[in-house]
Amino acid sequence: MATNEASRHSDFYISTVIFLVEDSLFRVPREPFQQESDLFCDMFSLPQGDGVVVEGSSDEIPIQLHGTSKDDFEQLLKALLHRKYGSQPNLPQNIEQWTSVLKLSSAWSFEKLRQASIDALIGSGIGAVDRVVLSQQYDIKGWLLPALNELAKRPEPITLEEANQMGIDIALKLASVRERVTVETNRSSSRTAFGQPQHFGGSTFGQTTYATQEHITGNGVAVGSCRDPRMQNCDFSDQIRSTFSTFDL
Repeated sequence: MATNEASRHSDFYISTVIFLVEDSLFRVPREPFQQESDLFCDMFSLPQGDGVVVEGSSDEIPIQLHGTSKDDFEQLLKALLHRKYGSQPNLPQNIEQWTSVLKLSSAWSFEKLRQASIDALIGSGIGAVDRVVLSQQYDIKGWLLPALNELAKRPEPITLEEANQMGIDIALKLASVRERVTVETNRSSSRTAFGQPQHFGGSTFGQTTYATQEHITGNGVAVGSCRDPRMQNCDFSDQIRSTFSTFDL
């Protein structure tokens, strides 16, 4: 067979592409980018004029990925090439590294890789605050309500650092959910300010009623939002849905 009649082997003929990320050149197989990302598939499918040097074909004319960090790109390559070629290179190892994969796979339309990063983050035991943050940044369905419910249940208050991470709007709404729920342990002794019995809405667990407003004891002391350990058994989902009505839960 003449050379010009030879066909390219489907597995062992690898086209490469060169990317410039920050100050580093990456020469990597082109196929995974073209096969798994709509964005790169469209980029590589653009017609090239005669005599034009194709961008990404040499170190002198790489595809420049502006605004992308080298560390993030390295983690994406690990996950992408591992999926395509097997055990090498090693997969990302921790939450920070998988978050890098989530970031770039979301931005560049790697749908399967994005889902793989979400699954890996779930398996890593990612915390509730991080799930709140990432669900908003990368539109991850099904993460926000369970994460907020977990934070509403816990005994410890929301810290300033956590509030800054989640954003003040979410932190204040979450505080509202936490602080307006009280524990009523003696229903018959609860009175209004006028000494009349007060009815409270809420969920009953054994002899404890979880109420959704303040009440006043017979001694005239306002019972606020104590973080009774039994709160950890309370489901705050309805209160969260009401308070976060503008969010996609």
